[in-house]
Amino acid sequence: MISASIRPAVFGLLLSSYLSWSQPAILVKEEFSNNNNSWWTGKGENYAMKIEQGKYILTTLQKDNGRYVTISPYIDSKKDFSIEATFVQKSGSDNNGFGLLWGESGGKYHDFVITINGYYKILSPETGEGLNQWIEYKNVKPMGQPNVLKVEQKKGRLFYSINADLVAETGSLPIYGNRIGFITYTDMVLEVDNFIFRHDIKINLPPDLASGLTKENLGPEVNSVYDDLGPHITSDGKMILFGREHAPENIGGKEDGEDIWVTTSEDGVKWSRSKNMGSPINDSEANNLAAISTDNNLLLFCRLDGFQIRKRTKEGWTPPEYLNVRFKNESKNMEANLSPDGKALLFTAKLTQNLFYNESSESKEKDIYVTTQNENGEWSSPINLGSKINSRGDEISPFLAADGRTLYFATDGRPGYGNYDIFMSKRTGTSWTQWSDPVNLGPEINTTGFDAYYTISAAADYAYMVSDRNSIGASDLVRIKLPQAIKPDPVVLLKGRTLNAKTKEPISADIFFEDLSLRKEVGEAISDPNTGSYRIALTNGKNYGIRAQAKGYLSVNENLELVSITEYRELTRDLLLVPIEVGGTILLNNVFFVQGKALLKSESYPELDRLVQIMMENPAIRIELEGHTDNVGNKAALLKLSEERVQAVKTYLEGKGIKKDRITGKGYGGSRPLAPNDSNENRQRNRRVEFKITKA
Repeated sequence: MISASIRPAVFGLLLSSYLSWSQPAILVKEEFSNNNNSWWTGKGENYAMKIEQGKYILTTLQKDNGRYVTISPYIDSKKDFSIEATFVQKSGSDNNGFGLLWGESGGKYHDFVITINGYYKILSPETGEGLNQWIEYKNVKPMGQPNVLKVEQKKGRLFYSINADLVAETGSLPIYGNRIGFITYTDMVLEVDNFIFRHDIKINLPPDLASGLTKENLGPEVNSVYDDLGPHITSDGKMILFGREHAPENIGGKEDGEDIWVTTSEDGVKWSRSKNMGSPINDSEANNLAAISTDNNLLLFCRLDGFQIRKRTKEGWTPPEYLNVRFKNESKNMEANLSPDGKALLFTAKLTQNLFYNESSESKEKDIYVTTQNENGEWSSPINLGSKINSRGDEISPFLAADGRTLYFATDGRPGYGNYDIFMSKRTGTSWTQWSDPVNLGPEINTTGFDAYYTISAAADYAYMVSDRNSIGASDLVRIKLPQAIKPDPVVLLKGRTLNAKTKEPISADIFFEDLSLRKEVGEAISDPNTGSYRIALTNGKNYGIRAQAKGYLSVNENLELVSITEYRELTRDLLLVPIEVGGTILLNNVFFVQGKALLKSESYPELDRLVQIMMENPAIRIELEGHTDNVGNKAALLKLSEERVQAVKTYLEGKGIKKDRITGKGYGGSRPLAPNDSNENRQRNRRVEFKITKA
């Protein structure tokens, strides 16, 4: 029997038009051979849910007391969609309903249900013709036989089918939320199979995205029976910090939120048993880590009133210190991430500058912002990343990869597979508002549920995230091997130690790296105060100067030419610091001359300007410049060239205000090589300028 909302005279025309429409693409196809779409399983006082032999089996025990089960795919209520499934009632009451449910949020939803004794109903909080009434329909199949139910939205109308027969039509109904699934009204054993959700949306996927990706659980040494959340992997891929909720071992105990835990690995495969980081990082409140710096010596925390940092010391960690970033966040939560160079901080917030700001909304519509640090250490006002990134929905969990331009973030405001999907975008210029169109990371990373909080090391070989599929506990840390299509650009991870050049003992130092072509500092780090170890990520295509700085020492600066780097590499360079004392010799690695001439290249100016600054800050220092060449060519000509180059450096320093009597100099030609002149690389090492402290 058809609904009263369809007049018989037009039903034939309607049915013909309905059958002629093409179906949208399949977004979810669930045959229950596994639990790929994270359907809930478990037991309660009145119910039991399990997946067994290719069926979802929902058992409810009390008459007129049912249960619903949902997943949360992305839904655009303005677009066509359809939901269908095959139901077999195996036992129980035959006079109350089971069927499809959609648009659920906060207990409000619509459903289309049937009874085995021959009725259907379209239940909704809305009112209207054909809604909320039982209607007789004799072609419902009996107990133990399959019934296929389908709800379709097409061109603003909803159509309802039982076993491929169109039985009703209504106007479109509001979508309160994106949960869809199935429901029972009473006591029964119900088998569900072939759940299919189609949706007329276009998901922007990367070209040539590989398939066959598998999420690997990090195992019981790392994960627990509790919620393990929010992983942050260090740049070298050897340590993960993450949150654990409601564990008895937490400082606040089981009831008071989240502590930060840590696990380590030498190979990225076998991870150590996770440990609570303890005090002072954790306390009795919820402890929410936002980011680890590339050098692993600074931790960033989000607070509702701003950002706090802790720095590593010889004794442990400094007390929390607020950054001077000020804004009023109207959301109840916030996430953040540090750029690899430490000069930018990306975060999510609801500010009046949001693209689609809604004052009446309690928490929705968070955008991603950035604040940048200037040369004086001051942080800028928040900058909205713009409409390429931010949508009408929420953006959360931003993560900027080691290349400094590839952004991963989650949102519910773009077509995807679940209620929150992870997307990737790349900066296309120097501005923080210039981005490529975000691409969805695909159905093997994203699910029909909530996907966010994604992190990768500098190598970008694996992504680490959270999953509740086949988990040890409520949610676990997993990793997934990254295909090329969704990797960031390759970087060089430079690591080493900051050492006293004379004793080779570790020194705590600030580390700075410069783009020598731009003559501009582009990042900074700090070294571990106990071991002197440091790490920095450098993008390819540039010529860098690297230096360490500590009070009472002069740095031997390093030069790295990365123009030809096309894949991830790790390089080791110890940074030496020379005590400011008579006899100390400093190699000026970043002083460059035109080939065969005594003309300074502009890339030399940052190095020489720092030497000027050192001499200004230490007015008692006197230095002797030494010029050296390789041994290729006429000895007399090489000696003359080395002397002229010393004079060029002396002239530059004097031009910057250093008095002539503080600088002497001498050229040695090729008579004092550092290495045999048997290769281009060694000859390059021998072509150098040094200075020696003659008075301190």
